[in-house]
Amino acid sequence: MDWKCKLCINVYRSRVHLLRHYRVKHSICSKVNPLPCVYPDCPCTFPTHSALKTHFHRNHVVDTGTCQSQTNISFKCSLCTLEQSISEDALFNHLRAHLKSHETVVCPYKSCNYSTNVYSSFNAHKSRVHHGGCLSDLQEGVGYSDTQPLFFTSDTCDVSEEPESNTNDDNGDIEDIDDVNAFRNQLKHNVASLFLKMQAILHISNMATNEIIEDLSDIYVLSQPLIRKTVSDVLQKHGCNISAVTMDELVSAVMDCNVLFSVTSEGAELSSFKRRKTFIEQNYPVVMPLQYDLQQSGNFSTYVPVLSMIQSLFRNSDILTKITAEKSEVGCYKSYVDGTYYRENELLSVEELRLSLQLYVDDLEIANPLGTARKIHKLCAVYWTLANLHPKYRSALHSIQLAVLCKVTDIQTYGYPTILAPLLHDLQTLESDGVFIDSVGHNIKGTVFCVSADNLAAHRLAGFVESFRAGNICRFCLATSEEVQVSAVSDGTFVQRTKTEHDLHVQSVMHNDSVDSLYGVKRNCVLRQSLTHFHPITGFPPDILHDLLEGIVPTELCLCIKEMIQLKHFTLEWLNQKIMSFPYQFSDKVDKPKPLPKTFMSKGTIGGNGHENATLLRLLPLLIGNAVPETSGPWAVLMELKDLVELAMCPLFTEEMLDYLRCKIDDHRQTLKEVFPECRLRPKHHYVEHYADLIKCFGPLVHLWTMRFEGKHRFFKRVVHDAQNFKNILKTMAVRHQYMIAYHLSSGSFFRPKIQTSAVNSISVSSLPDIAQMCIKKQTDSDSVFSTLKVTVDGMEYANGMFVSVGESGGLPKFAKILQIYLVNNKVSFFCTDYDCWYMEHLRCYELCPPVSGPSQSFYLHSRLNDTVTLCAYRIEGWLLLTIKRFLPVTNNGGM
Repeated sequence: MDWKCKLCINVYRSRVHLLRHYRVKHSICSKVNPLPCVYPDCPCTFPTHSALKTHFHRNHVVDTGTCQSQTNISFKCSLCTLEQSISEDALFNHLRAHLKSHETVVCPYKSCNYSTNVYSSFNAHKSRVHHGGCLSDLQEGVGYSDTQPLFFTSDTCDVSEEPESNTNDDNGDIEDIDDVNAFRNQLKHNVASLFLKMQAILHISNMATNEIIEDLSDIYVLSQPLIRKTVSDVLQKHGCNISAVTMDELVSAVMDCNVLFSVTSEGAELSSFKRRKTFIEQNYPVVMPLQYDLQQSGNFSTYVPVLSMIQSLFRNSDILTKITAEKSEVGCYKSYVDGTYYRENELLSVEELRLSLQLYVDDLEIANPLGTARKIHKLCAVYWTLANLHPKYRSALHSIQLAVLCKVTDIQTYGYPTILAPLLHDLQTLESDGVFIDSVGHNIKGTVFCVSADNLAAHRLAGFVESFRAGNICRFCLATSEEVQVSAVSDGTFVQRTKTEHDLHVQSVMHNDSVDSLYGVKRNCVLRQSLTHFHPITGFPPDILHDLLEGIVPTELCLCIKEMIQLKHFTLEWLNQKIMSFPYQFSDKVDKPKPLPKTFMSKGTIGGNGHENATLLRLLPLLIGNAVPETSGPWAVLMELKDLVELAMCPLFTEEMLDYLRCKIDDHRQTLKEVFPECRLRPKHHYVEHYADLIKCFGPLVHLWTMRFEGKHRFFKRVVHDAQNFKNILKTMAVRHQYMIAYHLSSGSFFRPKIQTSAVNSISVSSLPDIAQMCIKKQTDSDSVFSTLKVTVDGMEYANGMFVSVGESGGLPKFAKILQIYLVNNKVSFFCTDYDCWYMEHLRCYELCPPVSGPSQSFYLHSRLNDTVTLCAYRIEGWLLLTIKRFLPVTNNGGM
């Protein structure tokens, strides 16, 4: 059979040759884009070639004609409902999963009373006390089952192509390669990729790289006597006597075969930073940044040509395959193509392929914000990404491209038209002529669909007033700061801005020097001046991150918590102790909130980033809900806010959901004004009131927020931190970024695979529960399937112990706890325990209980879940409570 590489188009006649191809061609990039297993039906991916080999020899070992057998164990877990036949490795992996949740696990070996809830202690005990233990040493509750073959049969493993002596893929013979020079060049390319990875991914300085190269070269030169002695001993062993001259020539040839030594020796292609730079720019898809002087000597901006970058991206076949034309659905808003602004765009809404660009503008501080250099090196960054890509792909940080870097002081001096001139020129060309794409064979046109930014940056670039204290403060309507205090958007009292009226306002301001602004319009938008198919009224969506998670949420949390403390529902010390001692699980551990500072009342906000604030608001009912009376006004404000955030975070909306969102926004405003009549609404409260209408225009706002763009800043801050040099810092940052993008583009796959897992076990279908057997047999005829403890699907991690939403019952979503994850025909399925649930209005969460009829287990396909987001349930005072992360549209998907 032929073996096809999953990362490129190469096909090989045997598994050995494919593994060698992996090692030579793709192993350097595997840390960024994992290596998939060579077997077509195996979904496992691995960060290193060594991990791939380990998996290969554990799960796909071939002997003289039949696949290796594996003894399964009949196991019943005392901590959960798992009762099935699994391998020994799966048994200990299952126990370790309980340890990760800090559950106490008893050692499964006979006559051993050891127990612990610490993961590392269990591993140390097993290694120290039971090293080399056999299956007969396990306790009586753990017994043998029938010996089951591994998933791959002898028909799949073509032994005729792989003799036993060649089972180890490290035994590949160089004589099998037709072109030795091509092989040497590939190894040289691998060395260059290693240096590129050290610089762009690992952020190792050029000086440190040179020192590493010099030390390795010295070590290799010093090993020459050892090489001579080893070669001499081998020749004498086989009765070959050669002269000293021939020996010197032989040792020299062996030394030259070391590609790392030969390409980094003095005068070689990769011997110095300058030579490595030249080699990378000639052999990798690097689009180098350009510097533009800003009228004054020493002031310049850095620009990465957008058209060249688009061409470079599309040379990677993975990009074009991920761009699909999404079809709009009436009454359903799941993408920007469903919004009215996209459908009204004459350039983008045609049937043929058009490029929709999403820009992002923001300031970033690269120096210590508390140091003396703060604001001196404050920069403005302009990023862009292809909106044509699905959100799960464009959320990857390397999918976000750099366009412009400049100093904020230069923007204040020269203005956006001068700073963005090269970018605007390329965007004009993209609109009028398009960019030639080699893989398509013709020019493709495109334009900027929208600009994501915080409110200050959006108003500054769009030409609106940058003060939010008085006057017309909204870029969506003509509301003033005083009007938003007494009227809501739903009242219909505010006049919505239109393109025609906005253009008239701009003309009035431009032709009347005595008027600084008119209806909040200060000047024309620089993008509007250059682009035909972009308008500031339809091009600046609101941002959930800054409006809600870093705006209203921390402010109202401060306001309500302060009031509840004054009402003596609890103290600040008690609340902070609850926050610190809460048993956070899975992703909540990463985003767990920080204790509230003692000065939060005077500051008027609890601070924190968006992730932390979202987690605190979501888990607050579990933290302090029982200490707050049901009639508490501040608590009602927070719970209405919680409902509002969950709705705003939805990735899909229907007309009914939009009506519900409007009601929730009005309820929140009314409750806030009733409980805190003296509270002055912030402009962000008013922006949120536009959300229902703006979702109809832009599609789901969570797809256009700035969260992932904000994460891009970390790369540049890391570059500055490691460089420790601010000389020509703009060029340094831009070049390092382009090297990083080139590294990704040179790998076999630009995006991570849909399904990722690294540890799997083969399980006999006949040993599974009846419901699992029935569902699996509908998908495959195989006698065995893979099981795993953890799998990642489209970036979302699923693990045993997590909860998922499945189907509905009585108008409420159903929830199930994952017991086991199965991989069948490269599809993910979950064997779960079902729970009945009741909605608790006071806590805005669900109480989970086992079904009245007794324990119930079901089998669910990943594609049939209500929502792909995983959830956590916490036991609070005897109740098992679950709070959702975003609104769940109830469906009747059921299991299979």
